[in-house]
Amino acid sequence: MTYLQPALPLALALLAAGLMAHRNRTWWRIALVAWAGLFLWSWAPFAWLTSGTLEWFYPVAAFPAGGAEAIVVLSANVVPPNASQPEPEAGFSTYLRCRHAAWLYHHWHAVPIVASGGKTEEGIVISRIMRHVLESEGVPPDQVWTEENSTSTYENVRNTAAILRLHGIRRAALVTEAYHMLRAEKSFRKQGVTVVPAPFGYRTLETSWNWRAFIPGARPQLVNGDNLHEWIGLLWYWLSGKI
Repeated sequence: MTYLQPALPLALALLAAGLMAHRNRTWWRIALVAWAGLFLWSWAPFAWLTSGTLEWFYPVAAFPAGGAEAIVVLSANVVPPNASQPEPEAGFSTYLRCRHAAWLYHHWHAVPIVASGGKTEEGIVISRIMRHVLESEGVPPDQVWTEENSTSTYENVRNTAAILRLHGIRRAALVTEAYHMLRAEKSFRKQGVTVVPAPFGYRTLETSWNWRAFIPGARPQLVNGDNLHEWIGLLWYWLSGKI
């Protein structure tokens, strides 16, 4: 039941609508279509498919294909301070991105890392949190550059591209999750930066094909939400000339 809790209010509403209109075939058809949509949205195989539409552009590899003059890591979320946590912390996705960038620094190319992330609504500069993570992973402080004014992927790209140009860098490895790479890469290329994709965290590789994968749950809803966000973002960026 825990897996289904996020979907229960909608499911109950659909059931009520169907019962109230049990003599109306049109309402029954609407209810059945809605139930089918809800099932797919909560179903791991469907989440695997929607993830694949974004991730299959990038073959899985431990290292980027080709060299680069810098590594760019984009911000995601941050955990603001609270009564039990006096300092802000990198959110899970931001932390993983920084970890992967640091791993590439140590195992691939020891080149400067640009951490891109501006202020949150709470006034926290995410790239400063990212710097802390990168340095804690052994990246020298003078090898970490920060971009502190962006609040979206497009601003990440635009502002980071300006920093790269300032240092005469035209080719950079880009670190973000595989599902987010397509929009980020296309945005960088629009800015004239040659991108060496360095995706990680492939969600198509996370699916465990056992009986639990075929039971609707909360995790596929979150994954499908992210994937839908990316495709809408890609469409919007294309319409607005950002990619």
